[in-house]
Amino acid sequence: MKTLLSQLTGHRTFGFGRVATATILLLASLTAAAIAAAPQVKPGTSLQHAAVDIGQTSKFTVTATGEELLYQWRLDGHDLPSQTNKTLTFAPAQPSDEGDYTVEVRNAEGTVVSEPTRLWVVPPAVDFVKDNYTNSAGRRLPYFYLLPANYDPARRYPLMCLLHGAPCDETAITTPNYGYAGLANYPIFKVLASYRQQARDPVILFWPTRRASDQNWTDEYLQLVSGALDRFMTQFNVDTNRVYAGGFSEVFATWDLIGLRPGFFAAACVAAGEQGSTPVASVKEVPFWVWCAADDNWGANGCRSIVQALRQAGANPVYTEYASGGHVGGIQLGMGTPAIVDWMLAQRRGMSSGVEPILSISSPIREGFFTTASPSLNLAGSAEAPGQNVTRVTWENKTNRKTGLAVGTNLWNATGIPLMADKTNVVVVTATTTSWAPAFGGNTTFNDTLTVICSPIRATLALQGPGALLNWAGGVAPYSVQRATDLGKGDWADLLTNAVPPMSLPLDGTAGFYRVVQLGP
Repeated sequence: MKTLLSQLTGHRTFGFGRVATATILLLASLTAAAIAAAPQVKPGTSLQHAAVDIGQTSKFTVTATGEELLYQWRLDGHDLPSQTNKTLTFAPAQPSDEGDYTVEVRNAEGTVVSEPTRLWVVPPAVDFVKDNYTNSAGRRLPYFYLLPANYDPARRYPLMCLLHGAPCDETAITTPNYGYAGLANYPIFKVLASYRQQARDPVILFWPTRRASDQNWTDEYLQLVSGALDRFMTQFNVDTNRVYAGGFSEVFATWDLIGLRPGFFAAACVAAGEQGSTPVASVKEVPFWVWCAADDNWGANGCRSIVQALRQAGANPVYTEYASGGHVGGIQLGMGTPAIVDWMLAQRRGMSSGVEPILSISSPIREGFFTTASPSLNLAGSAEAPGQNVTRVTWENKTNRKTGLAVGTNLWNATGIPLMADKTNVVVVTATTTSWAPAFGGNTTFNDTLTVICSPIRATLALQGPGALLNWAGGVAPYSVQRATDLGKGDWADLLTNAVPPMSLPLDGTAGFYRVVQLGP
């Protein structure tokens, strides 16, 4: 542009008026070209997974850049007639409104479609039934529950036991505008009871609470929750392989409830709180999805500690940390994320679900512990996240604190991971993907863990009678004993495969060097 303008202005003496006009037209054309661009959808809090009570009003609004924009909203991939504004309003919201919404934004320069956003339409809090459980000592636990629509006593249903945070008790849980933990104030806590969920995979929602004016989950309360669950499961047909535990803010209560009932829960979803007093070894077999917001001054550090403890113990929790959202906002973001709901309901007690997000170490193939004589380890595997890219895969040996970056994402490998000799090495491979909340940022990590016993082969060679005795310990069978006559040349040759210690060696009058090689991985 500078060159062209200088050429034009260089002829000013031959027709100033014409050249000036040409220059102005040229600038106008370039400016118009710079402005015209394909639209872009900007992440916004007004286009984020949300829940609404049936009959209430809700809306989605898209924020997009570009000129002369046209909009078309879609529900589950199908165009919604006449919904061509930047805002889509539900007034009043009906069960037919529930689903995944996208909006196509276009102009003359191009088209863009937003990421799917879920609207959950849920029943009102008044639909929950209140009941009480009283133990043999006369201590009472109030609780609320909601059965699926058209509950069939002959059908087995999954059950979600959700422990709320504070402030909340039996007087407040269904009362509007009282406490942040109530069912009336936050429809997002009822997504498992949504009308679409009831139609596809109905769930019983079991919501224990505290007696009026009580402010904390105590050991006594957790014993009451356990007893109430047992009685409830005699009254209604519950799938005992699909009982889930959830909790937010006072996460310690959910952690200790799981510890109180080993082998009972199929999975746990917890947000914005700290682990309880139960040793991690007692809960690590339960799959966890943990989430919080990084700017949650109360809950973020607790969630990070939970995930660290679980991974150190050999478990594979999924962890989402939003960049923003605060305490309450961070809790709500996870509660309404379809990927979290789908993941939890796919879990079965004592079984590996294989549902995404999932990272798998496929090489070396192992059962239980993996034992090697090598000072380092090579790993390979795969990683997948539902509908999203895996952005990176890392590894950490938590025993020696060494870390590194794997090569690849969906298919990855990591070589030369250093091991500590004569130690049990806990090697954690972790993948990173989205937080499913673009306006709030952050990411989700998920992992697989390999426990490696590094047992170097230690050999001794001693004269014994007319021969020599080669003995060794460490490593894993099968072994090969090799001999060389020149270390400089390294002319190693197998003397015996499938060797078993100790091994007698004949003396043939020539010098020789011997080594023991582990043939396995």
